[in-house]
Amino acid sequence: MTRVKIKNLKKSYNGFEVLKGVSLEVSSGSIVALLGPTGAGKTTLLKCIAGVEQPDEGEIYFDDINVTYIPPWNRDVALFFQTYALYPHMSVYNNITFPLKQRKIDVGAMDNIIKSISTKLKISHLLDRKDPSTLSGGEMQRVALARTLVRRPRLFLLDEPISNLDAKLREEARVEFKRLHREFKQTIIYATPDFVEAFAVAEKIAVINNGEIIQYDDPLTLMRRPYNKFVATFIGSPPINIVRGHLVRVGNTVIFKSSGLEVDLPQDKNLETVSEDVELAFRPQSVRIDGSQSGRTLRGKILAAEFMGHQTILTILVDNFKFKAVVKGISKYAINEEVSFSIDSKGIILIDPKDGRVIQV
Repeated sequence: MTRVKIKNLKKSYNGFEVLKGVSLEVSSGSIVALLGPTGAGKTTLLKCIAGVEQPDEGEIYFDDINVTYIPPWNRDVALFFQTYALYPHMSVYNNITFPLKQRKIDVGAMDNIIKSISTKLKISHLLDRKDPSTLSGGEMQRVALARTLVRRPRLFLLDEPISNLDAKLREEARVEFKRLHREFKQTIIYATPDFVEAFAVAEKIAVINNGEIIQYDDPLTLMRRPYNKFVATFIGSPPINIVRGHLVRVGNTVIFKSSGLEVDLPQDKNLETVSEDVELAFRPQSVRIDGSQSGRTLRGKILAAEFMGHQTILTILVDNFKFKAVVKGISKYAINEEVSFSIDSKGIILIDPKDGRVIQV
């Protein structure tokens, strides 16, 4: 197990700054996700940690050893890409044993390692397959993962490892990664643009955008207490609802008003320093329909209902503001039907429209 510490890492390509002073610490034996959109800097950061790319500035430590200028072949790191890159001229068995042969591992020991890993990954029946191109996407992923695992590196770097799989296989793979992490107890840094994947796999998540770590927290904190508008909107499905308005103070009560919405804000929030113009954000799961209101009752019209199996996503119109609400099971509401609703005050987030920072959570 290895503790990874990254200090003020910078990297540019042709004058374009990809990493802008990234700092991050990953505890030994933990699994951390790098979560961000395409082009955020996730792959570049992994390549710098692996030693494939050299940073322009900053330092990388494995435990207390500075590895910034140590070549990749001496770092004992496994970098697993979304493209599995199996050797087409080798059998499945030889693909998996290739890194062991490079290290000149004894044949008997090598067979024991292959047997153990292939059993864990449920690919023992594929070892004799001559042509890896005949494997399914899920089988290729497991073979490539086995080739990575047999090395028993000190650190795993996974770059969107399941993005090529269909929905069912992605779900199975997420469970598999968690199980393997428990068994091998090795440090894993897992890059993905999918918040569901990050939440399912990681203990902590570093949200990255435009080459900067925006927030580094556990999944629940990211959902309930996002640092800014980007984090709030990037995480959650359906996406968080946001409406711009202003605050009105009536006695001891502060009310948000906009587009036909009037929402009482909790009195335990310190709003003295908040400007009157704000954005109010609330997740679809915080909307209470009909008899389950817990705050000021409002009225809206149903525009659409999307049945998603265990829940229904409603689109509701209030004045000129459309927003999403989630109800359990099959919706009993008709299109254009008027409904009463409230917004759970515990789920309210206020955002400064000038800089996008969350000012009250």
